[in-house]
Order: sequence, then structure tokens, then C-alpha cells
Amino acid sequence: MYTVEKFYNDLPFKSKLLDFYLQNKGNKKIACLDIETTGLSPKNSKFILGALLEFQENGYLLKQYFAESLSEEKDILIRYMNEIQNVDILITYNGKNFDLKYLQSKLSEYGIFENYCFPLNIDIYLLVSGFSKLRNFLPNLKQKTVENYMGIWDKRTDLISGADSIKRYYSYLTSKDTAIRDEILLHNSDDVLQLARLLPVLLKIDLSSGFLKLPCPFSFAISEHIKLSGKSIIISGISTSPFSYYAYNIDDQPCTLEIDKNSKRFHFELPTIRKSNMHILNLKNIVADFSPLGEYENYSNGYLLLKRGDTIYGKSIIHTMQIIFNRIEKLLIP
Repeated sequence: MYTVEKFYNDLPFKSKLLDFYLQNKGNKKIACLDIETTGLSPKNSKFILGALLEFQENGYLLKQYFAESLSEEKDILIRYMNEIQNVDILITYNGKNFDLKYLQSKLSEYGIFENYCFPLNIDIYLLVSGFSKLRNFLPNLKQKTVENYMGIWDKRTDLISGADSIKRYYSYLTSKDTAIRDEILLHNSDDVLQLARLLPVLLKIDLSSGFLKLPCPFSFAISEHIKLSGKSIIISGISTSPFSYYAYNIDDQPCTLEIDKNSKRFHFELPTIRKSNMHILNLKNIVADFSPLGEYENYSNGYLLLKRGDTIYGKSIIHTMQIIFNRIEKLLIP
């Protein structure tokens, strides 16, 4: 196994709005993730290189784990996962559909890190694809295409593609030429560095809609989807609570709350008021401080307007759920 640890002086992108959705008060450990494999299918290929680019106050710390032989796959997987476990938020580009899914399959193959749930994944590709207008005028949404649009393409120093890196890796296995190894490492490090530099693209994304439909963090959980259905607002996803908990009310507010520590899943429903073309949430029976919601025009006297017609008030919904989940956590751990 060959490892790399290197510091870069680039200043990390900062956004108060993004920190709001991530509930990041400077205490969350954030890292960009990218992997290299010998193919797309985990059943018929090998994991050969993993990179984590950790955000620090004045730059980034890069860590890479490279398999010098195919037999080292399990070794680098364990080392890589040990690092990932220390991260609160992973930033990927199509990581949901490839990187994390691939790694999860490899964990199952080796029977290690059983029942492990990856940290919150902010998948830039899914945000750009589903919640921005870039698809309307870019030829495709490949990472390098979006980099070019954002004017950061010239910061790349690698000259090979992902497919090229596979060919070079097999060449390295026979030659052990360190120049080939370093070329593969450079391609991988450029991918995570460029991903970090790409984060200003979030300013072009409808984040409130994105975090309603994609993973969003709450105090003890990561929601996978927040939706209005019938006369309810429904949230389900992954629970990080060490307890199982079942309830049919929060304080004096009827609800359905199911938290299963074994499956690490949760399901939460609150009744809403349907009036004409509106969804309204009555918060008066929940013992929590909702005064921060006063900044929203759709909140008044303990009532939150969730939706009017086709307009969904995403940011205020997420803010409200942050407060409610904090209250639930206090009930879980008095």
C-alpha cells in the first residue's frame, strides 16, 4: 500500500446559506471523496485508490490510499473507511450512484464494517442535475464540463481520463514504475481538488428544493426526502440515534414517530391543515422556541404555511424541522 498526505493552501468555499442547511457552525468535518477502480461493476473490478480531501481552516489536507497490487484491495478499503468514519459530511460528484454504492458493495463482499451508514453525502451532480438550469445549456453535466463552465478547468494539472488511469494501473502492476503510479495519483487528487473548487456552483442551485428531496441533516438523523402528502408532512431516512423510539405525540402534538436503532431508519409524520390550496402546520402544541421562524413571511402566531398552490416554502420547512428534531432529541435523551 502506498499512501499520500499533502496540504494545499487553497481557501475553502464558505457559504452561510449552505452552512444553514448543513447545520454547520464550524464544527462539522467536511471532505471531498473520489475513488478509482478497474471497472464500473464492483463484482467484476477492483478498488485501487481512494482519496479524501479534508476541509481545514486555511486549506485542504489530501489523503490517498493506493493499492500497489490487486491483493491489497481489502487493506486499502479498511484504511480508507477508517478515515471516512471520522467525517461528518462527504462531498461527491455522482457519489450516490457510483462511489458510495461501489464502496458499500465492497464492504459487503469482505464482510467488514457491517451495517455501516456513510456520512451525509452532498452529491453535487444530483444538485446540479435536478435543481439548476445548467442542464439547459451545457452539452452534459460531467464534472469536467461543469468545471469549464465555472472557469476552473485551467487549474487541472492531470492529463489523463478515468479510463486512461485503468490502463496505466495495469501497466504499473507489471512495471512498478513510480512515474505511472504518480500519474494515477495526480488524476485522482485533481478530481477531489477540482470538486472542492467547484463548490461555488451551489450559488446557482435552488438549495431549498434540493435539500427537501435529497439528504438533509437534522440533529440525530439524515432525511432522504421531505414531502407533503394528503394531510401530512412526511420525513424518512437514516437515524444516528443509539435508541429505538416510538411515539404518537410530541408534547401535545399528535404525530407518528418511529426510530429503529437496528435498521438505523426513522419515519416521522406530522398532521397538516388543508385549506383551499394551502398546507399549514400548527406548531402551538410543541414545546420549542419557534421565534427564529419570525424571519419568514409564511409564519405567523404558531402557524407555518408550508405550501400555497405550486409554491413550497422549502427553507422555512427545513428550519422548522431542525427545531422539531432538536426537540425530539431532548425527549430521546432527557
